[in-house]
Amino acid sequence: MAVAEYGLTALRAETTLDSAGSRAVLARTGLEPVEDVMFGARPGRRYVLELRGDASPER
Repeated sequence: MAVAEYGLTALRAETTLDSAGSRAVLARTGLEPVEDVMFGARPGRRYVLELRGDASPER
C-alpha cells in the first residue's frame, strides 16, 4: 500500500548500538545496516529496507 499509494521506495531507521532490542527488531523486520553514526557521544547505526513496487520488502 505505501509503495503504490505514496511512492515510498525505502524505510529508514536509526538506533544506538547499546539498544540490543531495537537492533534485533530492525534485523528481524528485514532492515539492513548501512552506516555507523554517532548520536552525540553514543555510537549508533543507520538501517534501510528497500521496497519493491509490489509492496513486498526485498529479502
